[in-house]
Amino acid sequence: MKRFMLLLLAIGLLNASCKKDEKTGNRPDPVVSSISPERGRAGTVLTISGENFSRLRTDNIIRINGIESKIVTFNEQNIYVEVPESEAVGNVPVSVSIAGRPVEGLSFEYMEPIIPYTTETFAGDGTASFADGTGVAAKFNNPEGVAIDSKGNIIVADRVNNRIRKITPDGVVSTLAGTGTAGRVDGPAATARFSGPWKVAVDKNDNIIVADRTNNMIRKISADGIVSTIAGNGTAGTADGLGTAARFSYPQDVEVDDNGIIYVVDYTNDRIRKITPDGTVSTLAGSSTGYADGTGTDAKFDKPCGIAIAHDGNLLVVDRNNQRVRKVTPQGVVTTFAGSGTKGLVDGDLATAAFSEPYGLCVDKNGNIFVADLAGHAIRKITIYGEVITIAGNGTGGFADGTVASAVMLKNPTDVVTDSQGRVYVADLANHRVRRLVQQSK
Repeated sequence: MKRFMLLLLAIGLLNASCKKDEKTGNRPDPVVSSISPERGRAGTVLTISGENFSRLRTDNIIRINGIESKIVTFNEQNIYVEVPESEAVGNVPVSVSIAGRPVEGLSFEYMEPIIPYTTETFAGDGTASFADGTGVAAKFNNPEGVAIDSKGNIIVADRVNNRIRKITPDGVVSTLAGTGTAGRVDGPAATARFSGPWKVAVDKNDNIIVADRTNNMIRKISADGIVSTIAGNGTAGTADGLGTAARFSYPQDVEVDDNGIIYVVDYTNDRIRKITPDGTVSTLAGSSTGYADGTGTDAKFDKPCGIAIAHDGNLLVVDRNNQRVRKVTPQGVVTTFAGSGTKGLVDGDLATAAFSEPYGLCVDKNGNIFVADLAGHAIRKITIYGEVITIAGNGTGGFADGTVASAVMLKNPTDVVTDSQGRVYVADLANHRVRRLVQQSK
């Protein structure tokens, strides 16, 4: 009996010693080897991996930006926690405490929250016609391209009306240039003629550059209202050269950098062209129809439609029939930026997202990219984190404003531009309207 009592006493002392070791001094220090993912939003499940974590839930305390995080599950090598709500954006500290032993120097990046957009009609009543006026009193006929000037005016290439229109920030629509009759006439804006102006860009001096597609020309409307021809002479072709000696074949879109260099999406030629300030036209990238990354003429496009300049100085091109967004460096090196190549309306990361005839694009002041998905009847956003999300439209053509992206309907949107407040303006081609997307309050 005495031996039995001594045995029980020994077991009790051993058990107490183990519990003491678990809670206090004799266990190895905790080590954190990784945190995954390194960035995310509230609700993301974060995996903290390492060793020497406690088997007691209450011993494991994780704080993200000073906020204690809910533990989903855990073991001695991994702790899974839910990222808490926070107003923070960017890197924040993560502290790990195991039985009172801290591990510091860790961090997690809070991504900007995904804030939905409200879609509204900015101008146009849906009738394929022509009328100046305010808001829905105005009429367009296949508005194809949009750009923005230094005063916040939206410049519209009104394709079938053969005019360049202006919409003030208050929604007042007027005609900037073009008589409405198709032709190739330079001169004062009121008497100048265009033929199927497709898309437009505005330079730093508020000159408007026009891709005059059916004329196979690049035109300019100066800030004082004079229309001139920069390059091309009305005859389709592929020739490089100076000014009117150059040839284009359905130039679809234009972009201009701060040095006055104009980049042209030469649609039928499947090329990206470059025009220097003296009017010299050269081929930057592209050759025959197809799909290939590469440099210069080794690269291939299949009906590129839109172009924009990213914050790093590279060009972004929507490659319509390849269902991709491509990147072109100033040296003509072409790579694939986004899109799997499969036609569809699939959100996801850059490599797996699917587009449906991407047709126009722009880059906002924060580096987010917006894409007009023609056959997807949708506006897509490529965030600075490399996520592709649909912010308006659902794949079905139609007309509906609203606050829920999947309930909004567009019909063959062809171009997008953003203003200084982050609002997105859309050339809603087949609805004969210019739409506006405004982010909702957080």
